[in-house]
Amino acid sequence: MATFSEETQDLRRKLAYACRILAAHGHNDTIYGHVTYRQPGADTFWMKPAAMGLDEMTPETVIRLDLDGQVVEGDLPRHVEFPIHSEIFRARSAVTCVIHTHPLYSIAFAATNQPLRAVSHEGAQFTPPDVPRFIQTADLIVTRALGEAVAVTLGDSLTCYLRNHGIVVAATTIEEAVVAASNLERASQVQLLASLSGQPFSSPSDEELLVKRSKIYSAQNLQNVWNYYCRTLGPL
Repeated sequence: MATFSEETQDLRRKLAYACRILAAHGHNDTIYGHVTYRQPGADTFWMKPAAMGLDEMTPETVIRLDLDGQVVEGDLPRHVEFPIHSEIFRARSAVTCVIHTHPLYSIAFAATNQPLRAVSHEGAQFTPPDVPRFIQTADLIVTRALGEAVAVTLGDSLTCYLRNHGIVVAATTIEEAVVAASNLERASQVQLLASLSGQPFSSPSDEELLVKRSKIYSAQNLQNVWNYYCRTLGPL
């Protein structure tokens, strides 16, 4: 069995946890969807391989790629949509974790073209302003040009919707990225439920939302939620 440095093993274990947490919170789509994790500014990154479900991930199955998509460590195949990750990493050196998944409610919500409103606490992590939508194509993001276009749409935002496709999350910590992906799916679900009533629904003012965001989504609270998620899964 291969041996890894303590730092490398920690990165691999965190990525495996991230995948399994997402699978448990509405993001599993058979073998599809992928998560990457790296040191800030690094020109290689760890990735969930293709042909495996998010719920199957272990530290040993993680692969490592360079920014051109070449596998530099590991024997399993990479996802063809690696440009989502590589081009966001190129554009934003502080980003350490990128998530692309196909959660049911987020896909349905983004197709309605409604702006996201913070009907529940979860929405306060993202709005104001509205969550950007990538609308250039609903096809797979398999070229550098399309990856760059997704990165441009995302800009400095935490998340974006890929309309009729899925979501992208990019964060400076793996904890924030995973909590954000889970919260975006729940915020999308809650707003869809409110919309189904056929009645007008309320959301807080922008000023109140910014205050809520600072209280609920502090770095310590994000860490606490991540720790909870990990405890529910048990050791990897």
